[in-house]
Amino acid sequence: MRRVLLVVLISTAACLVAWAPASAATSVVLDGSYKLAITKPEWTGTRCPAGTGDECGVFQMVGLGLADYAYVYGPTFEPTGKKGCFYVDGTFTVTLQSDGSTVSGLLTGVFCGPGNSHQQAGSPSYGNPQSETDTIEFTEGTGQFAGLQGTVAFTEFTAGAYFEGSLKGTLTG
Repeated sequence: MRRVLLVVLISTAACLVAWAPASAATSVVLDGSYKLAITKPEWTGTRCPAGTGDECGVFQMVGLGLADYAYVYGPTFEPTGKKGCFYVDGTFTVTLQSDGSTVSGLLTGVFCGPGNSHQQAGSPSYGNPQSETDTIEFTEGTGQFAGLQGTVAFTEFTAGAYFEGSLKGTLTG
C-alpha cells in the first residue's frame, strides 16, 4: 500500500511541475539596430503611421527578432550651449513583432543638427547630418518584459537618405 501511495504522490508532483507556468525571465538583453535609406520621392517627413509617434521604425533585435519602436517627442528642446545641439526628452516604446510584448519608458538625451536644420519643423532638412544620443529608463513592460526595468542607450544618425540607429542595454527584474 505504501508503494502505491508513493507512486501516486511522485506522479502527482511530476504532473504539477510539468503543468506549472514557466517563470518570467529575470533579465533580457536589448541589442538592436536598424539601417535604411529613403529616397526623396518616398520621404513624407515621418516614418510613423498617423497618431503612433513622432518617430518610428523597426529594430532587428539579437535573440528577439524584429521589434517596432515609437518615439514620442516631449516638450524639452533646450540649447546645450553647443551650436545646433539641444537637450530633448520624450517617451519610447518597443514592441516585439513575434508576440506583442512591449516595454516603454522615459527618454532624455541630446539631439544635434548643424546650423538651423532643426528649425524646419515637420520637414527636416534632407541632406544635413543629424545625431541623437539618449538614455531610456524602461519601467513598464508586458509579456517577455513584464516586471523588468533598466537603463538603455538609444543612438541614431541620419545623413541625407541614410538612417541608422541602435538600442543597447539590459532589463532586469
